[in-house]
Amino acid sequence: MISVRLVLFVCLHFATYTLLNCLSVKDQMYANIIADNPCFLRLNGTNQFGCTSSRFGNVGTLHLVSNSTDLNWLFNEGNADPYTVALTPKMFNGEVLQSIELSAKVNGIMLLMNGTEQEIIENDNLLNNGFSPEDTCPNHYSGVNSCPMKPWNPYGTDILLKSWSFPIFVVYEQNTINNIIDCFKNHNLPLNNQNDRSLCALELKSHMYAAVDSKTCLRRTMMSYQNIRPIKFCDPLGDKNVYWSLKELRPNTPEQSVAIVAARLDATSMFQDFAPGALSTATSIVTLMTTANLISEMFSYEDASNFSRNIMFILFNGEAYDYIGSSRVVYDMMDGNFPNDLIKLNQSHVGLFVELSQIHYDKEVVFYRPIKNNASENVVNFMNIFKESLSDDGFSVTESKSTSIPPSSLNSFLKADPKFPGIILTGFKDQFKNKFYHSILDDAENIQYGYDNSTIPHTIANISTSLSYSLYKFITNSTYTGLKQANSSYVSKLLDCYVKSMNCEVFQSLTSPLHLPDSPPAYYISIDLITNTITSLSRLLFASFGSKIINKVQNEDNCLNYRTKQGFMPIWLRGNYNACYSTTSNVTDAVSPAFIIPDYDLSSPKYSTWTESVWHEVQIRIFLRQSLKLQILIFVLGILIFLLSFIIIKKMYDQSGIHFNNRSMYDLTFFQTLSYKIFKQI
Repeated sequence: MISVRLVLFVCLHFATYTLLNCLSVKDQMYANIIADNPCFLRLNGTNQFGCTSSRFGNVGTLHLVSNSTDLNWLFNEGNADPYTVALTPKMFNGEVLQSIELSAKVNGIMLLMNGTEQEIIENDNLLNNGFSPEDTCPNHYSGVNSCPMKPWNPYGTDILLKSWSFPIFVVYEQNTINNIIDCFKNHNLPLNNQNDRSLCALELKSHMYAAVDSKTCLRRTMMSYQNIRPIKFCDPLGDKNVYWSLKELRPNTPEQSVAIVAARLDATSMFQDFAPGALSTATSIVTLMTTANLISEMFSYEDASNFSRNIMFILFNGEAYDYIGSSRVVYDMMDGNFPNDLIKLNQSHVGLFVELSQIHYDKEVVFYRPIKNNASENVVNFMNIFKESLSDDGFSVTESKSTSIPPSSLNSFLKADPKFPGIILTGFKDQFKNKFYHSILDDAENIQYGYDNSTIPHTIANISTSLSYSLYKFITNSTYTGLKQANSSYVSKLLDCYVKSMNCEVFQSLTSPLHLPDSPPAYYISIDLITNTITSLSRLLFASFGSKIINKVQNEDNCLNYRTKQGFMPIWLRGNYNACYSTTSNVTDAVSPAFIIPDYDLSSPKYSTWTESVWHEVQIRIFLRQSLKLQILIFVLGILIFLLSFIIIKKMYDQSGIHFNNRSMYDLTFFQTLSYKIFKQI
């Protein structure tokens, strides 16, 4: 009897010890990798695009691919599949991804953006040939037929608009990349006889809940609301459009009395929180902001009130996804709700629409005008003054003869009115100059900003000055004779904010002591439940242009509740301002009409139908996967121990009547307490 109790005590003791230390064993087996930037799943009314892992993650043997030889070995000789491939930048392209997709040997991909071999980082082939994951004709799901014979985006690979069967992550952190490469070299080389030893492996986890298309995932979400614990599968893309006007917008606005200067506020890429959009987006925003600032200095509010015309500056959000922001503005105009149901601005009130798109550092500006649109007097006057002013500064200013216009917000307005008086100012002719359109490489280096001889601030300053002079002519019907010009140093400060870091001088002057992220803006629109940081900061920047301080309001709470006159909004500016201001800066919804129109057919291309999948966990873990022989041995031993435990339990059960009939209450309590402690730790 004593011996049986002793055996039970020892077994339970070791079981308790094992359970108490199981977490530390797991931690010794796996090492977590910083994984904040997965490729994720987006959907529209007809398709799904992007990446997802299996529910419990994808596991694969690590294989470093830095050239075609590494890739060929994987396809032809690799026998430790499935593999997780670590790709260097020059190997991350549509052809390689497609071949990996077809091989069925790969369970996941990691893109190593830094810390690889020097000859890989300084890859001239990548820089010369460009890399854009976008389609060659962006926004082709919008129903706008604007793709010429020569595609707008010649560097496009279309990988952003494909559904991949494996997860893809991008890794930037230097030490992490070094650890991955070291693990591969130490355990997976040489490549022969891999199954005879332990191998470095990775587990990639980024399971997406949505599937099929927006219509399907939204229907599943609605059906789940009938459950006690509803599940959301996807969210519509959306944010806010941001606008500012020289003076307040009023009801009964005269026809053709408003000039709109527009740019897009968003960009995109394959990876979460990586959409730098320097040339795709940021240079146009900075040009627009510099122009708005200069206009506010050229006109005081009292001066502007003497004229019947007005200027509105607007940043459209979600334009990368079939013109979400601009199509919503057009919809609201037609519905009598733009910018609100009191002012009711519509397209007939717009006398001039100027869109800024991909402003380049080269001294070249190209006009695009709809070929079916007979230029109005406002458009002709604007183009003449703008061209004359920039030509004096050594710019080449030409008008494109293309029969179509590039992907732009203007398309949304032309769908409603083909004679809409709009033009586009770009830094490219016939095809994009941007080699990294909607790529994670579209950063400060792509616009050559940060070099000692950088020309982009001077280029933007000159364009903004000429643009302001042309708008002055629209307002006053006279030529500007003053001396005010855009300052290139101010442009540099804005570029710091919109390209390098949001924790910059200009934004700090509006928000201090609030802490801003010390990172470039992520221009991805995200979902309609979230307002992006750069959207809010852009509104604050607009509010600093020509706004009047409200002296009677002394704190932020009272400022938010202060009633201004129609056309104005109260806003509290922190930092250097630290006061309540009355401003024309405001926001409107940038959510597609498809999600507010009852019973809208989501397969229709009339409005954007993009959604983003919901996901639960994003994780990368690295570990050593045992050799095949050892795995078989462990499996066999496990079965033997399992069978042995049955025999022992059967023996103990058969003799239980002998050993336990006369056990004391103390013994019972002891074992119950011990069992309770064990299961509590579990």
